[in-house]
Amino acid sequence: MDNTGDSVVQSMAAQTDCGQEVNHGFVTIRSGACTLRVRSDLQEAEFLKLLPGGEAELGKRYALERIESAPTSRVFRFSISFGGADRVAYYKEYVSRSMWDAVKHVVRASRARRAFRASIMLAEHGIRAPEILVLGEVRRALMPQRCFLVTVAVLASEPVYILMGGNSSDLDLAELRRKRDLIRTLGRTIGQMHRRGIVHGDLRPGNILARYKEGQWQFYFLDNERTWRLPWLPARLRRKNLVQVGMVPGGVSRTDRFRFWRAYLAECPRLQQRHKRWARQIYARTIIRLAKCKRRDAEEAARRSGQASSSS
Repeated sequence: MDNTGDSVVQSMAAQTDCGQEVNHGFVTIRSGACTLRVRSDLQEAEFLKLLPGGEAELGKRYALERIESAPTSRVFRFSISFGGADRVAYYKEYVSRSMWDAVKHVVRASRARRAFRASIMLAEHGIRAPEILVLGEVRRALMPQRCFLVTVAVLASEPVYILMGGNSSDLDLAELRRKRDLIRTLGRTIGQMHRRGIVHGDLRPGNILARYKEGQWQFYFLDNERTWRLPWLPARLRRKNLVQVGMVPGGVSRTDRFRFWRAYLAECPRLQQRHKRWARQIYARTIIRLAKCKRRDAEEAARRSGQASSSS
């Protein structure tokens, strides 16, 4: 690795003496091609020294576990100690989708920076996202080279599609009540987001983590680079989010969807006069999308099976 990491640590020491640029509890550290926004209580010099080198350098010190993700990102889980405690963290590097994608980020904020800003915005409105430790960006001659986020894992959580899936008839009474409470609380949470003009870029249930803590459900929203707040929420974006969040392949009955909808409406009363038409449209579109996904998954499974047969 080049001396970028050493420069970052030296820059950090210099800014400690000369005054730090702190915003929302983050310190901005600039050195050469690398810019880090670091949570102010993260003082792990060795970790910050390795970060500019990406997964190759981090892997020399930390046991990185590759996590399945979309082709447009690389995600690794690892453990780090800071603040007197061991933490599970995620390193997510955003991969350019095309040459045009790289070029447009000369003038547009990187995907990592947009996710960083959105997480802060969500927190300001009482909506949870995983805690961010570091935002990193590497540019050379104004051209973006790499961008990444380091976040803290949400312990004792699972994606909502896992918690909502499964046959309700297999659950005991306490489990059934907890599942229904999950569905209603999720409806209220999405309603609160929309009432405040916040729209999520991809609200499929895989991007929502849930955990049950102190007798109530808490939700954490992932992949926030396309999450933003508008003065008013267009109907098409509201409808898009509501269809996305309903993309649970099994275990959610029509009655469950109605429970979600009633909780959502309690937070968005302006829809009450048109709620039946909205409910019909959203349900119909959700069922169509679920059928398309089921066909696509079946085609993909058949393709893989054919490849395995031909190779054998």
